[in-house]
Amino acid sequence: MAKFSKLFVAQCAALGLPAANGYTIYEGPSALDGAPIVVIALVKSSNRKTGNMVQTYVLTQATRPTAAVKSGADASICGDCKHRPFLGGSCYVVVAQGPTVVYKQWQAGAYPRATAAQVGALLAGRMVRIGTYGDPAAAPVGLWQALVAQAAGRTGYSHQWANQALPAADRAALAKLVMASVDSAEEAAAARAAGLRYFRVMHASETLGAREFACPASEEAGKRTTCDKCRACDGSDRAGKASPAIVAHGGKAARFIPILSV
Repeated sequence: MAKFSKLFVAQCAALGLPAANGYTIYEGPSALDGAPIVVIALVKSSNRKTGNMVQTYVLTQATRPTAAVKSGADASICGDCKHRPFLGGSCYVVVAQGPTVVYKQWQAGAYPRATAAQVGALLAGRMVRIGTYGDPAAAPVGLWQALVAQAAGRTGYSHQWANQALPAADRAALAKLVMASVDSAEEAAAARAAGLRYFRVMHASETLGAREFACPASEEAGKRTTCDKCRACDGSDRAGKASPAIVAHGGKAARFIPILSV
C-alpha cells in the first residue's frame, strides 16, 4: 500500500478525496470518434525529461494500450496523428510501459473518481503535463481548464489543432493551453499563420527555422533542463514567443519522414 504524508492526506480529506497515487477525472465519449475513453491524473512522476509534473493519461476504456496501437483503436485518443504505430509512424511512447501500467491500475480500481477541479485544487502550485499519452483534444477542453486553473504552469501538445470536425471554439480554447503539434516546416507555417505556437518534430537532417529553438530538454540541446523548469510549451497564451522543435527520437525514430501539408 502506498504511503502518503499527513499533509497530503489532510489536503485530500479537505477536498473530500481519498489519498491516492492518481485520480480518474473523466470517463466518457471521445470528442474524436465517440468511443469511451478515460483520463487519469497521476500525482507523482519520475520522468527524467519532464521532471516531477502531474502526468495525465488519455486511454481507451475497452482496449489495452498495446492492443489499441496494433488494431488502430487508438484513433479514439490520438485521432489522425501521423506518428501512430498503426499508420507506420514514429511515436516515441513505449505503450507497454507507462500507459499499460496506468490502464491496469485503472481497471483494478486504483484511481478514485474525482472532478478535475478537485484534483486541480489538490495539486495547486504544481506543473501539469496535459496529455502525457493521448491527444488532449479527445477529452472536453473544460476538463483541462479546470485541472490547470491553480497550476504553476503546464505543457501539452495536440495534433488536432486543424481538425475541422471539432468545434472551432474548443480548438481555440485548447490552443491557449497546449502547443500545436506539427511535423514539417509547411505545417509550422500554417500553425503560425493561424496565430498558434507549435512544437515541431524534425528530421536530424533539417535545420531550425525562423523563430524556432531546439527543445532545451532534447538530446541535441544537451538536455540542459527539464520541462517543469523550461515551461515553454504552454500554448498560445504567449502568441508572440518563439516555438520549440525537436529531432525525432525514441525506438521508432527511423520511421519519421517529414510529411508536407497538402
